Amino acid sequence: MAFIQCIDALYVVGGGAIGGLFAWRLSLSKDIVVSIVCRSNYVEVKSAGYMIDSAQFGTSVYRPEKVYRTVEEAVEEEGPYDFVIVALKALPNIYDSSERIAAAVGKGTIVLVFQNGIGVEEPFTRRFPHAVVVSTVTFVSVKQEEAGMLRHGGFSMLASGVHSVGNGMQAQAQAKLQFLSDVFVSQGVSSIIEADIQPYRWQKHILNGSTNPVSVICGGASCQDMAKNNYCCKLLEETMAEIFVLGKKITGKSFPGVDGIVDPQTATDYIRSIPVPVYTSMLVDSQSKRPMERDVILKNPIKLADKYGVDVPHMKALYAMVTMIEEGYAR
Repeated sequence: MAFIQCIDALYVVGGGAIGGLFAWRLSLSKDIVVSIVCRSNYVEVKSAGYMIDSAQFGTSVYRPEKVYRTVEEAVEEEGPYDFVIVALKALPNIYDSSERIAAAVGKGTIVLVFQNGIGVEEPFTRRFPHAVVVSTVTFVSVKQEEAGMLRHGGFSMLASGVHSVGNGMQAQAQAKLQFLSDVFVSQGVSSIIEADIQPYRWQKHILNGSTNPVSVICGGASCQDMAKNNYCCKLLEETMAEIFVLGKKITGKSFPGVDGIVDPQTATDYIRSIPVPVYTSMLVDSQSKRPMERDVILKNPIKLADKYGVDVPHMKALYAMVTMIEEGYAR
């Protein structure tokens, strides 16, 4: 595996909280050169880097080696890349994430989809049959409080698995993915590789698919406040129950139980145990009148529920309300 001895080029598209945090950890390795595309925070990150306050890793300033405003600008200078991490918001009703990174992907590139939600891998699989598409589920609490200023909690975990791979590339894909996982581990990030990653994606969706839309409907409540309110907690748990049933029906497997979450009750117990108020990304987007990840959080699972004959009335009601709220931005 000679490539482990050389410097691999890694490219992060989406320099927000998730992209910035994990680019920082990878940049500490001598085996990888990290480039990053920033959009809304480009000026701040380009001039001063990221100011990071991490309960797990301490306080640090991370100055990326190369910061670009667009994918095209990066590729003109140095692409294509060995690895591309996609940390863009998943908004298929607004844009195709796979199209946005296309110029950076060559034959044999490992595309790691760090996006939240269900069905996020498919656009990449369709567009890049010659490359390797990896589904990566992030278990981490990190927020960009201001442009280039990240606050991270005390835990970071990645679970990855090959979703699709070009002909004859399986062995190389596994070796490269293992290399990247080892780099994450060497820099303090828990990282595992699974043959079937979907149970982990559905595990994360227990919280994502419930707290995100409900927080928007509640008008700004933290996850803890929702879990402490009897009526709202009941809504969360009934929505989570639908996700449990649907995810197990589709994967045919039990969920891995990350954070001790094995049913709706343990999920809301976990939420209440978090000491610092947590506000969902969908709520933050709604308050800023930005598009929400409603398709990958709700619409895609609802389509699967209809296909597999699973009743999800709470998810359908939440989707209807969130959609109307977003459509009301222009009023």
